[in-house]
Amino acid sequence: MNMYRMSVAAIAMAFTAGVAQAATVSLNYDVPTPAGDVRAPSATTGDVRLNFVGNDLSNPAPNSRSPWDGTAFVNSGQYHSVSAGASLTYDFDVDQTNFGLMWGSPDSYNDLVFKLDDAVVFSLTGTDVDNPPAPGAGFVNVRISDLLFDQVIFTSGNSDAFEFAQVQVPLPAAIWLMLGAIGGLGFVSRRRSAAAA
Repeated sequence: MNMYRMSVAAIAMAFTAGVAQAATVSLNYDVPTPAGDVRAPSATTGDVRLNFVGNDLSNPAPNSRSPWDGTAFVNSGQYHSVSAGASLTYDFDVDQTNFGLMWGSPDSYNDLVFKLDDAVVFSLTGTDVDNPPAPGAGFVNVRISDLLFDQVIFTSGNSDAFEFAQVQVPLPAAIWLMLGAIGGLGFVSRRRSAAAA
C-alpha cells in the first residue's frame, strides 16, 4: 500500500482576515471503486460539469480528464469537473473536521479552500499534494483531517479544469453521540411502555 501521511501548515490567504488552522493531510494512490453519483454541490459558478464520465480532451478547453484515466473505471467512474474561472462549493450546516476526495490530475491552478464562518482557515493547491508520476494525469486520494470548517470551495485558475470524485464528509463525532442518545431514549421509552402494559 503506497500511503503516507504528512502535516501541512495552514496557508492564510493574504486577502483574508481569518485565523489559519493547521491540518493533517493524508495521501494514497489506491484505486477506489466508483461509488455512483458524486456528492451534489451547494452552489456552482461558471462552467462546472457534474457527474461527468470519461475524458474530454477537446480543443479549445475546457478539458476534463477523468480521475480514473488509465484504470478500468475510466468510462464508468463519475466525477465533477470545475473549468477555468469556475467554482464549486459545499456548504455544511454543522461544522466538519474531515474531508476526503479523489483529486484527478492535480495542477498548480487547482485550488481547494476551506472556510469557517466565511474566513479562510486552510487551503491546498495541486502543487501542495504529491502529484502522480505524470503531471496533469492520474490521481491522488486526499484526506484532510484535524480541521474545523463549514465550507469547501473548489476553483480552477486560468487553464483547463479541477476534476475530483469520491467526496467523503463523515458526520462529526458530536452528531453520532446525539444520534446514540436519541436512540437510547427511544429504547428506554419502549421498555417503559412494555413494562406498563
